[in-house]
Amino acid sequence: MSDEAGFDYERTDIESGGLAWLAAGLGAFVVATPLLMPVVFPQAMQHRTPSAPPALSANAPRLEITPRDDLRRLQRSQDDFVSSYGWTDRSNGVVRIPVSRAMELLVQRGLAGWPKP
Repeated sequence: MSDEAGFDYERTDIESGGLAWLAAGLGAFVVATPLLMPVVFPQAMQHRTPSAPPALSANAPRLEITPRDDLRRLQRSQDDFVSSYGWTDRSNGVVRIPVSRAMELLVQRGLAGWPKP
């Protein structure tokens, strides 16, 4: 039979026996799984006490207590490094110059092997 809108409805329901078997299987799975785990993974049953953490050496990383201050200090030291003069290799006469000065020299002299504009 159809209702007035022309749609039909489901005339059969799920069988209660099938639903009972599904519930029983799920229950058996839930009960059996923890019982079978030691058989499948016997190494998981070996209880070990955790060892003490290794002693901190001089090279071990330290916990950052104030990461923002550490970052600011790092950025400040990097800014000082790139904006100052200094020796890179004194025996060979190699020096470090500020980035801004290096860019000025590059504009003035050009780059070897590149055509001039």
